[in-house]
Amino acid sequence: MYTVKVEFKIAIGSEEEQLDLINLLLGSWRMNGQVLGREFPIAQTKGAYTAFVQTPDKDSLGSQFNNKYVRKNLHRLDEKFTAPQVSLLGKDPNSSSLCECISPSSYILYTTYLSTESPLKCGDCFSEIPLSKIPKTFDDEYYNILHWVSDFQNCDHLQMNCTVGERFALNQLSNLSSPLTKEGLSVRDSIQDVTGKKTFYYLYKGSGRNHESEIARKCPSCGGEWFLEERFHGIFDFVCKGCALLSNIAWNCR
Repeated sequence: MYTVKVEFKIAIGSEEEQLDLINLLLGSWRMNGQVLGREFPIAQTKGAYTAFVQTPDKDSLGSQFNNKYVRKNLHRLDEKFTAPQVSLLGKDPNSSSLCECISPSSYILYTTYLSTESPLKCGDCFSEIPLSKIPKTFDDEYYNILHWVSDFQNCDHLQMNCTVGERFALNQLSNLSSPLTKEGLSVRDSIQDVTGKKTFYYLYKGSGRNHESEIARKCPSCGGEWFLEERFHGIFDFVCKGCALLSNIAWNCR
């Protein structure tokens, strides 16, 4: 993940109009997987607005990744500003590495309440894969993936806070038939469809009775054996390849 400065030199139009155009571009970059997160600090300086964004890769704002919405908003900006000036500030030292596998054998759909990175991980090295590296999954964007990420992280926040909505959130994260999981499985299927590669979905498990009952758990989809003697990528204790599901031993039973 990289931190990037984007400068918009003020030309004509009201401040409100100019900021609307900037925010539209930032939003279209986000939905196109070119910038990460949901908050983009903007500083007003003499003669310009400067936005600070995080991108999955060094070249994520390159024109080769632009979709129809980004191109449209860039065109509208051209009428009020000069072309945005993009400056790469450097790699975020707290971010994980990018996948360097030539051709990953599979993908994993995985995020947490703390993550601002791409939710797509390599099934071989578990490093981050920018969404722009796969074909679009929803109307020339990644809207369905990012919508699920937002819902998942909101539920993860609730269960981590252990106060309001904890039971609801745990059910959404852990239950195969919950609305959140159904949404995630639909997203997983869309990734499989556009990439032609198996994509695994993670079912969170927060609490259980004891370690013995946990390792005896069966796949909630097919009822088959899925416990692993050796943890997968240091996180997952259960893998069902047929159902493309992953899970963990409940955290209170480790």
